[in-house]
Amino acid sequence: MSGQDAFWDPIEGAVAPEFRQRPEREPSKLPASFKKLELPLFFLAFPGFILAFLGDSLLPYGIALVTFGMAGGFAINHFTGATEDRLERLWKTGEHLGFRFRPEIPASRLRDIRQKIPELFKLRIGGSIPLNIESEMWGRSESGTPLWLGLGAFSSAAFFGGPKQTTKLANAGAQGNVVMMIAAYKLDRDTGIRIVLMPESLGAVGPFDRDLKTESVAFNDTFNIRVTSRADDGDLDQISVNVLQVLTPAFQTTLLELADRFAARVIVDRDTVYFGGFHNLQSLDDTVLQSFVKEIVAAFAAASTSFKRYAE
Repeated sequence: MSGQDAFWDPIEGAVAPEFRQRPEREPSKLPASFKKLELPLFFLAFPGFILAFLGDSLLPYGIALVTFGMAGGFAINHFTGATEDRLERLWKTGEHLGFRFRPEIPASRLRDIRQKIPELFKLRIGGSIPLNIESEMWGRSESGTPLWLGLGAFSSAAFFGGPKQTTKLANAGAQGNVVMMIAAYKLDRDTGIRIVLMPESLGAVGPFDRDLKTESVAFNDTFNIRVTSRADDGDLDQISVNVLQVLTPAFQTTLLELADRFAARVIVDRDTVYFGGFHNLQSLDDTVLQSFVKEIVAAFAAASTSFKRYAE
């Protein structure tokens, strides 16, 4: 693998992803206005699940409701070209950033990614929304840092994520796209620890608030802080030093700003940083969404390395 075609990768160390042209779009079989039915049909399946568990007499009705809701949602998604629209936005985003793009992550590789950073993919009740990715990119940040990006663009409702992580665009309605993102890059040093910073749980009060603490009340209230592994289990003083060297005041200040825009969460795994988050875009106008997906991902890529020097 030559230096020209190799990209840094958090799983394999270096990869040479195949360059692929964006495929031609087939015309949609249904008008774009039908996209408004996609999420309502999916939501219709939930009462069906409830009916199915209430008793044998209601089971057929529950199954019918689930089948109608799920099949209808997938049909609307397919025949309006909604899936192709979201994938095309990611293709164009990769082109905009100058990154090498892979539209679909192979199942075995996605499994390896999830095993490497499981915290970013898990639902925490009262805490963080799990991330989901479907595509990946390799390239460099604006500052020249080799960067990997995992991305997903999914249909969403207006309430997804809350007001701080939602932007209402032109022709905004109750639906849009949520863009989920994970960035990874290497530090110039080995921190000696694996530290996980996740959005703090709503239930973390009083005796239930038992994670690590810094001197910043705002940071403690925003993030759940845990050291999940370290170079020397027996040297608690060195562990404390390692944590403080990562969570510098400037690091904390920068991450607090990113928490508002992206619901940020970070894993520092020895010498590798994983930065995750999402942003919800409310519009059904494909042209508007395309412009803002590129903007959000570019801003996220820049933000991912904005605290790098503070941890080094």
